[in-house]
Amino acid sequence: MKLYSAPGTCATAMHIALEWIGKPYEVAHLDFAGMKSPDYLRLNPSGVVPTLVDGEMVLPEGMAILLYLVDLNPDADIGPAAGTPGRIELHRWLVYLSGTLHPYFWPYFMPMRFTTDADGHASVKAASQLLVGKALTLIDDHLEGRDWMVGDRKSVADAFLYPMANWAYGFERSTASYGNVDRVVRELAADPAVQKVHTAQGTSPKVGGSS
Repeated sequence: MKLYSAPGTCATAMHIALEWIGKPYEVAHLDFAGMKSPDYLRLNPSGVVPTLVDGEMVLPEGMAILLYLVDLNPDADIGPAAGTPGRIELHRWLVYLSGTLHPYFWPYFMPMRFTTDADGHASVKAASQLLVGKALTLIDDHLEGRDWMVGDRKSVADAFLYPMANWAYGFERSTASYGNVDRVVRELAADPAVQKVHTAQGTSPKVGGSS
């Protein structure tokens, strides 16, 4: 099984999940040029990460990869089984993280794509931070009285939250101000599997620091 990833991106979540599973895997870390190379575009015409290759199967899209890994490795217990109430919750939060929280960051990192005003980038980035704050508030409220995003143990939903919450430590309103989200990120940052992923990426957690 081979994951195409890039250090510090949301593909970190899939890397964490593979490490939790504990089976042999390979990771190819791509830079922007690598994502646009002909060889990679044959795997993922969108030219983005992540992409998972498992034998003849090629699977892009982070949420799809996480669900595939959950179902392929039931003994790893990294997400509720299909057909259970917990699985419905897992779907809910993976969709929210992938379809709402993640896109809210795009204007911050790529403001030039969201305005034709060359002097308007600061305003676009400020608006992005407000949207991220709205989403993190909702997630923080959900985590009140809970140890993890779904059920009573860590899952791929927490792994998916982890890289995005890390990005926001450098925001005007830092992830540290969302107590429950900050707690989950700190617990994951101390996880030996997560630390191994950071080492492989050449990155470090942003907990308490800046992006």
